[in-house]
Order: sequence, then C-alpha cells, then structure tokens
Amino acid sequence: MSGVAPPSPSASPAAHTVAVLLDDALVTLNRAFGVLRRRNVPIEGLALHPSGTAGESRLTFVLKADAVTADRVAQQFHKMIGVRSVMVLANDDSTTEAKR
Repeated sequence: MSGVAPPSPSASPAAHTVAVLLDDALVTLNRAFGVLRRRNVPIEGLALHPSGTAGESRLTFVLKADAVTADRVAQQFHKMIGVRSVMVLANDDSTTEAKR
C-alpha cells in the first residue's frame, strides 16, 4: 500500500450540465470551443442549437467534473465577448446562473 487514502465519495466528479447562451457568430463559437479544448475538461455530451431568438445560439454540454471545475469553466465562458448568459446545473438540481 502506498499510504495514500482513497478519495472520498464527495470528491468524485459529478455530472454538471452547462448551458451557454451566445451570439450566433462563427468567431464566438470558435472561442467557446477553444475554452473547452484549452481547459481539457471531460465532456460527456455536447449540443449546439438555436435559442429561439434571432442571432443567438445555445451551447449545452455535460462535464464530468467537480463543482469547482464546473464553476471555473462557467467563469471562463462568462468572460468571453459574445456570451450573454451561463447556467450550471448539478445533479442535485442546484442552479448557478451568471448574466452579463
């Protein structure tokens, strides 16, 4: 045995759904995917669809990460030009929303 305690169940990554409302411009979409690529977070699912408002798209993805990592990813999106709102949904249905 290495003497290292196994991670506690509360520290295990949980699924967090992140919904980002952003401008429907190629440069904004490219920046959004760049954030995911640079952060190298494990993504289980990804969808991009119209939001119902002209000129806006909704990027929705599920990440397998702890709450701190999910919040950091949301903060990175919130800093981007062209992002209108970011919402993080955890398994326990708690919601964190950041608006510009």
